[in-house]
Amino acid sequence: MNKIFKLFALVLAVAGLASCEKHNNTPVQNDTAERTIIYTVGDQEVHRTVKSDNEWDALLESFCDYAMTGEQVAFYSLGSHSSVASKETPSISTSDRNELKRWMKAMEKEGKTVNVSYDDRTGKWNGVAYLTIPITQEDYDCYTGVLTCVEMPIDDYGMSVTALVPALQISDDTLLVLEKYGYTMLCSSDYESDDTITLCGTIETRQLDDNTEYLVLNLTSVSESAIANVWELTDIQSSLDLTQNIGDIYNFNADGTATRTDGSSSDSGTWSVDADGNLCCSLLPGGGCWDINWISPQTLIISHIDSNGYILILFERHAN
Repeated sequence: MNKIFKLFALVLAVAGLASCEKHNNTPVQNDTAERTIIYTVGDQEVHRTVKSDNEWDALLESFCDYAMTGEQVAFYSLGSHSSVASKETPSISTSDRNELKRWMKAMEKEGKTVNVSYDDRTGKWNGVAYLTIPITQEDYDCYTGVLTCVEMPIDDYGMSVTALVPALQISDDTLLVLEKYGYTMLCSSDYESDDTITLCGTIETRQLDDNTEYLVLNLTSVSESAIANVWELTDIQSSLDLTQNIGDIYNFNADGTATRTDGSSSDSGTWSVDADGNLCCSLLPGGGCWDINWISPQTLIISHIDSNGYILILFERHAN
């Protein structure tokens, strides 16, 4: 799937989102503590612990460089966040590398998942930060077709934008406009030929201003099949003493049943993904529904706010 993101850039710059033309060499100020950063570059996921301001700054520099080579970069921090993140979705479009790094640091402190790409036509990095957003999933429905470029649907931002966007032609009369992280993408200036490709995601129906409908292939929507797996609870961040949960094995079965095993006993319950994309499971500490901050074939991060405060849980794929 990574091939497509080297051909197309997120449409943020066209949407007129936050941008700045500053060019300066002012040092970026750091105020980080040791934390673990989980990030993806294309299809590769890495867990890395940064122990100093210099290491954190160097990692952000590498994110900028990766994006400039055409890679899609996403990261999430298990560090101590300054506050519970808001539901807002901040964005940035800038040609100033230092400004981008300051923005990434601010979003990391808010507990957001950050996604960065680079548009070689404008020379700008484009970033979007989410409280909850799945990153990469392999267990979607998949569709094979011809990758092409079409005129952007004019309803995407409530305005008419003259631009070409990528779409997958899966039959003579079925065209799927591609969407990632909640945004349509733009066709890259170096895209020349139509390729046959298989992409996986969720088909959604959208409506144009004249009430006619078109189809979108959402490449990052939550699917229950991506969660239905066996996960090991490897880290908890909370003001409560929940260390006894470390090492618990959660089996989220495809039929909606769940088991939790702590090595000496096992509990049974249920799980589901609600209409808002939250993971609901009676076996999680405190039960209830949890925001999904990150999901990939290797990693699941969820967070929860209740009367006891903010709880964040890291699961890693259990080796059966």
